[in-house]
Amino acid sequence: MKLAPKNPLRSDTTRLVCGCVCSLLALALTAHSGEARAAAVPQSQEEQAQAWRQMASLPDLWQGTWQSISPIADQFPTPPDYTSSALDYIKTYKPVEDSPFANCHPLGLPFVMNIGGMPMKFFQSPGMIALYIESSGMTRFIHMDGRQHSERPNPTYLGESIGHWEGDTLVVDTTGFVSDTLFQMGKLDAKGLTQGDPSPMSGVIFGPHGPNLRLVERMRLVDFKTLEVQTTIYDDTVFKAPYSLAPRRYLRGIERRNEPQEWACTDNRDYFDQSTGKLEYNVKDKAESR
Repeated sequence: MKLAPKNPLRSDTTRLVCGCVCSLLALALTAHSGEARAAAVPQSQEEQAQAWRQMASLPDLWQGTWQSISPIADQFPTPPDYTSSALDYIKTYKPVEDSPFANCHPLGLPFVMNIGGMPMKFFQSPGMIALYIESSGMTRFIHMDGRQHSERPNPTYLGESIGHWEGDTLVVDTTGFVSDTLFQMGKLDAKGLTQGDPSPMSGVIFGPHGPNLRLVERMRLVDFKTLEVQTTIYDDTVFKAPYSLAPRRYLRGIERRNEPQEWACTDNRDYFDQSTGKLEYNVKDKAESR
């Protein structure tokens, strides 16, 4: 059977129509995705001045620095509803051998926000809030320009943070974490701890999180001197339902001595032997320098 010859005019017309439709769709999507950002990012000098005036009326997170006064480890006072795989992991968890504190590994969210003794400081500009955390020398960028989360974010230790204000509360939604982010999934019952262990990390369960880990933080001023941050964890590979951690509190320091300093991990004396799965502490000759 002989096939009918192609109609070149029809083929060209179809191609042209399809191209026009695709172009229109692309323009529509670009316009839609840019609407929120354009509304949030000032364009002219007048809009910039107005943006700064509006920012001056927001809750004052910017003066001085903030230092945690809550325990380093989250307490998990209400037992989470764990998935079966998380329960299996917890049954075989060994706090010393499985601890991830070795070889200058970046802490990442959410644990980097917990470290006491090292201040953090907020900086604001139109469309962006930056938060420098002295612990690990890390800086978070919280996007305030109305954007949505990336469909395929570049995984990082601090993730992709997008924020907005709900009255006097800064709500920050973060996704896009690397797989080895330091993640506390619980705390062992006091009965399972070694007697007399004074360490603030005693009984802490660190473990792997799922690829779709999401954190929602609600930050608000209790008073001028006190900041409260409440975090809810969404990870259906670990918790059957979202788990809300107890609020953490930070005190404001405005003296010069409270200013955050540069922090770098260059000589870690802890060594994790991958061949045996053992973590050795303060072993100078085996430690890795970075």
